[in-house]
Amino acid sequence: MTFIILFIVIFLVFSYYKSYSKPREQVKAATILFKSINIGNALDAPRDFPWDVEMKLDYFNKIKEAGFDTVRLPVRFSDYAKNNPNNCLDEPFMKYVDECVTHALNLDLTVILDLHHFEEMMQEPEAFHECFLRIWEQLSVRYQCYSSKLIFEVLNEPKDQLVGELWNTYLAEAITIIRQTNPTRRIIVGPDNYYTLYRLDALRLPKDDHLIVSFHYYEPIEFTFQSNPYLGYSEVHDLEWEGTSKEIAYIKDRFKRVKRWADQHRVQIYLGEFGANNRAPYSSRLRWTKAICEQAEELGFSWGYWELASHFGINNAKTGEWDKEMLKVLLEKRSGDQKRVNK
Repeated sequence: MTFIILFIVIFLVFSYYKSYSKPREQVKAATILFKSINIGNALDAPRDFPWDVEMKLDYFNKIKEAGFDTVRLPVRFSDYAKNNPNNCLDEPFMKYVDECVTHALNLDLTVILDLHHFEEMMQEPEAFHECFLRIWEQLSVRYQCYSSKLIFEVLNEPKDQLVGELWNTYLAEAITIIRQTNPTRRIIVGPDNYYTLYRLDALRLPKDDHLIVSFHYYEPIEFTFQSNPYLGYSEVHDLEWEGTSKEIAYIKDRFKRVKRWADQHRVQIYLGEFGANNRAPYSSRLRWTKAICEQAEELGFSWGYWELASHFGINNAKTGEWDKEMLKVLLEKRSGDQKRVNK
């Protein structure tokens, strides 16, 4: 009798292990490597103050034809919810977002839908906490039946007052809301202080097998933002990046930090933004971009170039022409390339 009971217990434990551990291992083992581009300065512009990029569905066609397999779509959803009763998202705007997402998915592009530039919440987190959660409540319900190639990104670059454990709390709450209607959809999250890799240790991840962790990389910032008034580099001109062994080693060291952290936490990494603006010396811009791609791909990171058609852009919005040298640097086949899986 004792033997029979022991056998039953062992059988149940083994069955539990097979049911729960094996799928989790399969998810973790899947390689997801995508090469993406951000359509910046379009839907992430303030509601009543358009920026320099007018959103066009044809952008998705061009992105697909160029060879990218994924597009990151930054959207300033907060401007279309924060002043509305019950923080309801503006329906005409959302129908256009639907159109963009559907068009891209129909082209077999993976789409990263990114809540971008929620600046008010960075300054007053508690005042806009409910709005933040309501946005994700609505988005998760709205897109619950969409293809699994649609990925949610909870919040771009939390910073200022939305840092540390407060950010970890808000992040966990948003993921809980999303999981009520999208139990297995991939979700991108990132550390505070502009998604800097130096704050990965402060990021507390919920237990979830479908998270991808993002970081952004613009170092050296005086090179990538030179002649740009953003961050105060308007007086910096003609700064070269030579790609010396020391400069390459610096990138390797930073990216390996990310890789060690990712391995420890068993998550996949997405370098969601990197780029050098078009006022940087062109040859240096090419060298820097190539170095970032090479180091990212060597470590198995997915990446997203910032951005399509503005100051960091590689596509001329007026003519539709690509910067062919930049495109070649981004999309050339490299020995570090891994099989891409978009489930």
